[in-house]
Amino acid sequence: MTLALPIIEISGDPSEVLCTQEEARSWFAGLKGEYEESRGKLGRCSFNLAFLTKAEIKDMNKRFAGKDKPTNVLSFPSNEDLTAERFLGDIAICSELIVEEAVSQGKETQDHLIHIFVHGVLHLLGFDHEEHSSAEKMESLEIRVLKKIGVADPY
Repeated sequence: MTLALPIIEISGDPSEVLCTQEEARSWFAGLKGEYEESRGKLGRCSFNLAFLTKAEIKDMNKRFAGKDKPTNVLSFPSNEDLTAERFLGDIAICSELIVEEAVSQGKETQDHLIHIFVHGVLHLLGFDHEEHSSAEKMESLEIRVLKKIGVADPY
């Protein structure tokens, strides 16, 4: 059986974009396989991935989350049925913060980007980390997905 890869529309200033569509699709393939093993079928899907500056993501974070500071990722789920062919939503990643955090945490930028990408997609799929128990479930799945992709445990 062939894994149905998503349609991922990537946008942002070329100097901000940190991955190709092919890379993002391969990361999603690892996530989809692990998600389906533990949660159930995920139909064919699509989502948007935007790479933003600190100023742009700070503005979005203030407008949509009420937080007047930049963040590394924001996710905007579409809240549609996960089993049908569907649009998952939008993910915004701050390129500058990804690079800064990777350096400060002693990680490869690509590995940190993959972690934040996976984190953002899981939010589109309904995961959150508001409560301790839901955070543990989300982090556990992130760790399994990242291991499958070849990225060390970020926690």
